[in-house]
Amino acid sequence: MSSSAGETVGVEVDGVRIGVVRWSGRPGAPTAFGLHGITANAWSWAVVARHLAGDISLVAIDMRGRGTSSQVPRPYGIRRHADDVAAVIRQLNAAPAVVAGHSMGAYVALACAERHPSAVSDLVLVDGGVPLPVPDDVDPQTALERMMGPAIERLQRVWIDRVQYETMWADHPAFAGGLTPDIERYVLSDLVPCEGGFRSAVSEEAVRHDGAELLIDEEIRSLLERRAEPATIIRAETGLMAAPPSLIEAAWMERLPNHDWRTIAGTNHYDVLIGEAGAAAVAEAIRQRVNSQR
Repeated sequence: MSSSAGETVGVEVDGVRIGVVRWSGRPGAPTAFGLHGITANAWSWAVVARHLAGDISLVAIDMRGRGTSSQVPRPYGIRRHADDVAAVIRQLNAAPAVVAGHSMGAYVALACAERHPSAVSDLVLVDGGVPLPVPDDVDPQTALERMMGPAIERLQRVWIDRVQYETMWADHPAFAGGLTPDIERYVLSDLVPCEGGFRSAVSEEAVRHDGAELLIDEEIRSLLERRAEPATIIRAETGLMAAPPSLIEAAWMERLPNHDWRTIAGTNHYDVLIGEAGAAAVAEAIRQRVNSQR
């Protein structure tokens, strides 16, 4: 399936078909890769692709349990996703490539660079990559329920029609400015038909598995601290509900000063990728990292 916003294709990886959305640049343009968040899909990168303006081809990957890869079987987990990403990069003859990841995708990008250094030339991390806070007096599973509860509820719900689902997102504090056509395309691409209406294509099992790793797997949680090479890290000013605090505490900028930190004023965890200001900043960071490799 293709549209003016991009082309959805499949890439064979270890006997399964991983879905990707590809926005082709001008002939001979380098290719960068985009990795979505824990309940998102590849279309979340459409605004960034537009801001790249054809100078760079962008391939956004639907990770297992999401989007067009929602039916790809387990295993899930950050390491499995990282291995899939490296395999897609190599299948498309794009290694080494700049890899950008948003939210959970940032951890996958870090793991891909660590596990497959020949596939990744550079990283852009968007509001993710630092260890998620888990209070000492809270069981990790309880912390997971607190963190993912609203998202899990959304995955379990049946929506009467697409309008109801779109309205839910339009009422979210993160989208107080309204849903642009790009955001509408992204959120509606998440829906699949089911008895009684529509549901999210995202696998609840995949979200629970991946979310648990982000909270309790110390090897995954320490990926950024182990990385010696500098990455560009883009912070949103506010969190998931468009209110302070930021998902990445400012203290991390002082703790890991070797990275290129950029805080985008007026953005939240969602629109730092799919809003105009955030997407423009992400695209510029990708362009700078790609150009530095030439």
